[in-house]
Amino acid sequence: MPDSNDNKFVLELVPCSRCGNPFMKPKGKKATEELVCDNCIKLEKRKKQLTDSVIDVQKDIESSIKDFKNQLRMAKSQKTKEIFFDKIKERSKLLSRSVELLKKIDETNDEKYIEEYKKLFERLKQEYS
Repeated sequence: MPDSNDNKFVLELVPCSRCGNPFMKPKGKKATEELVCDNCIKLEKRKKQLTDSVIDVQKDIESSIKDFKNQLRMAKSQKTKEIFFDKIKERSKLLSRSVELLKKIDETNDEKYIEEYKKLFERLKQEYS
């Protein structure tokens, strides 16, 4: 019985629909489906987990900023007001940076933004827990 070239290869090399990197897919998989590599799937899962866990920390920071604003209004001495103002400014910067990185993560699939955000997130958890 003659060997058929069609049966020799069970995988074929195709580009990922998201990142463009080539990966192996089983032969015969529908071409109409979005072909996504394992790295992009893992990246999506990491982005989802990170976004979900960060929302709570952002809410905590927002509430602490509101508390500092209330304390700032009630403070009598200028030195105390400056301390609360500095705390508000610092937390606002962290919150802004957090939102900015989440937007970059959402817009791109770049791993460096996720790693950068993980570092920021760990710092936020340590400082405000």
